[in-house]
Amino acid sequence: MLRWLSLLSSVAMLYCSDPTNGNTGFDTDSNTSTDSNTDTGADTHGDTDTETVTDTGTDTDTDSETTGDTDSGAVPRIDGFFVQPSLGYGATSFDRFSSQQEYTDWVQTMKDAGATMLFYQWTMHYWHNQTWFSDAYGEPSSADFAFYDTTLEPLEGIAARAWVTPTSWPGAPSTGGKEPVEYLLDAGQAAGVEIWLGLYLCEDDNAFNWWQAVADTDLTEEDVAIIDYHMARSVEVVDELYEKYGDHPALGGFYYSVEVENVAFIPDTNTTLLAALLDYVADAVHAHDPQLRLAISPFFNTALSTPEEFGAMWHYALSNSDIDVVILQDGAGVDPFTLTDNTDLISPFFEAMAGAASASGKELWGNAELFTNLGTRLAPQFVPGSIAQLERQLTAEAPFVEKFVCFGFQYMDPHDDYVLTPPMGGDAATDATLRQTLYDDYRGYLETLKK
Repeated sequence: MLRWLSLLSSVAMLYCSDPTNGNTGFDTDSNTSTDSNTDTGADTHGDTDTETVTDTGTDTDTDSETTGDTDSGAVPRIDGFFVQPSLGYGATSFDRFSSQQEYTDWVQTMKDAGATMLFYQWTMHYWHNQTWFSDAYGEPSSADFAFYDTTLEPLEGIAARAWVTPTSWPGAPSTGGKEPVEYLLDAGQAAGVEIWLGLYLCEDDNAFNWWQAVADTDLTEEDVAIIDYHMARSVEVVDELYEKYGDHPALGGFYYSVEVENVAFIPDTNTTLLAALLDYVADAVHAHDPQLRLAISPFFNTALSTPEEFGAMWHYALSNSDIDVVILQDGAGVDPFTLTDNTDLISPFFEAMAGAASASGKELWGNAELFTNLGTRLAPQFVPGSIAQLERQLTAEAPFVEKFVCFGFQYMDPHDDYVLTPPMGGDAATDATLRQTLYDDYRGYLETLKK
């Protein structure tokens, strides 16, 4: 672990130690301005909610006067979708997503709903104790599993291996097919949809669990080692994906799969680490092609900080890193009470992030969550949201952002047989009906925008 502790520490040393005034010794390529301070937040891609209410002690008296240009903004419509891949949904398995036609038809349904982008949330993810797979295709059963043919070496004792390459599943390379990422890129090219490839994420306590590292403001050596691991593995994935697919016409950019909330990096003493972890991977992307972009999708919990605190964090991080695009989750799916007919707790966070992005020359996009929560934050029950809720989200956020990429398509996927496990609404038929309804209602909403 100390090997990776030294990685983040050495990168962070490039940043001077006073994040409150933006006075750094790190030379970025972005136009930075230090008289803007704002804040933002949103919530998470599905089941990855980790938060600890802490007293960060952050000084909220900043010099920011920039709140973003609210006189212009995005048209309130979805420009792209996130997809959270798993075997059988967005990735080849033994019984699904096993032909180019299936991938192409799937991406076309997104295009038919107005999408010009698809964000594949990760191309490599840690899964633990997959003995059903290792029994058939050899050890290890726990690894960083990839949706492409990876040849990466073990990192800190954790192997990297491909899901599909060893198999004889229909559509696998051994049966004359392709890897999931290649199918996806070719589908994007056929449909005219840009594919942004996600990098790496671990969400398991048996390895380098990202959510453990960022659960509170006390960044221990173990936490920093986890952050280091994600930086290092993500750069390896960037290098490998670019070598394999960098010249594919459908490649739109890369997506940094880690998610940042308004907790761990809020204190001034930790904010330099946020800038470092962003810049390290952004530099790796730009080293391959300066025009190639890296995006990240942070979120906020309205109970954990003020918009001003979150904005101060992001103003510093964006001003001192070469990350290109921020796609702010709105959290209105996880916490529906934050945006209702009578309440709007999210716009101040979007306004704050808009100021931070504008001051640092970065693009800000919105991520209006396509689900609602019938349970609680700690015991969620996610189902597709209503068109009324989605229209409310898009309308509230549009003044602050340039476009929308929304999580996740599985909540409005019209394919009847693409049922989640367990099914939403309690059974497969209800699951399919809820998704189809939101898909149809949203396409109807798009027609009203043309009038």
